[in-house]
Amino acid sequence: MILCLAFFSCQQQETADDATATAKSPAPEIATSTSEPRPAPAFYVVPEKLLEKRVWICEDGSADVFHLKHDCPILIQCKGKGSFRNLLLPKAIEDYGRYNCQECSKELDHIFDEETVRTIKG
Repeated sequence: MILCLAFFSCQQQETADDATATAKSPAPEIATSTSEPRPAPAFYVVPEKLLEKRVWICEDGSADVFHLKHDCPILIQCKGKGSFRNLLLPKAIEDYGRYNCQECSKELDHIFDEETVRTIKG
């Protein structure tokens, strides 16, 4: 019983220290989604030159974006919370319902833009 009391008293102290440390140092503000993921994209067009492009995703139940860079700050936040997968861009959109990360793959916004003018090869 004494061991249990000693264990729990140490746990409370660590929690108080963590709260103090968190209050003293503000966390960096990185846009992440910790809520429910968005529904899969209803519209997308993957250009032919990007069909073989590989992207990273985090499988943690709440992430809904893909990443072009393996060292993206948002993707790194997945460490310890979920698993990483590297897959083809079309598969990330079709099978996993992912959107592009605004931190590392903003240049791919055109994939989901219905208003973008596209050239059709015929």
